[in-house]
Amino acid sequence: MQPVISAKAAAPTKGRLHLFSLYTDFPASVRARWAAATIIKRAGRQWQSSSEMWKLDSLAVSQPIKDMLSNDAANADVIVVAVSSLEQRAPELVQWLHSLAAREPRRSVPGVLIALLGDEADQSQELDWTVKQLIRCAQQTDRSFIWHWMEKGAMDDPDWLTGSVEELFMRHWVEKGVMHDSGWLTDSVEELLARKSAANRGAVLR
Repeated sequence: MQPVISAKAAAPTKGRLHLFSLYTDFPASVRARWAAATIIKRAGRQWQSSSEMWKLDSLAVSQPIKDMLSNDAANADVIVVAVSSLEQRAPELVQWLHSLAAREPRRSVPGVLIALLGDEADQSQELDWTVKQLIRCAQQTDRSFIWHWMEKGAMDDPDWLTGSVEELFMRHWVEKGVMHDSGWLTDSVEELLARKSAANRGAVLR
């Protein structure tokens, strides 16, 4: 486990934001750490943000460890999964994500699932299958979904994340009657922060 605590204000005014990251290998861990740090930076000092990172094979260590990680993930506001190679399918990852739907999350608002897929090697044979499975996982666990192919330079500028989900989440806000400024990072994270703040004040956004 690689815990990271940052963007921690002395007296946060908007509440807590927790991120859970799962990665397949070291290059994937670098991408997952970048995504978590970017989101925490965007959340700012008014949120008490925390992040934990685990390697995929940690799920196989023991049943108690798997249960602990599953509970943490189910309750996380943001789940980041990072997979370097899609040359073969990763059924263990998909099955675990599907299993989270059976757990009762303590979070008060819908969460976000972010998938960082691939690398410079362009091993994308199972990309279509993986994305379809992750979409189902997100729907079953009440989460918005974002994915991006992590080719060379993908982490140089986070604008790709904003551009890739802008239309999707704008439709989502219109359907729910929520107005929000997209800001610098992702529309999905902006919506999540707004909803958590409203929930803390006792308001309900639909």
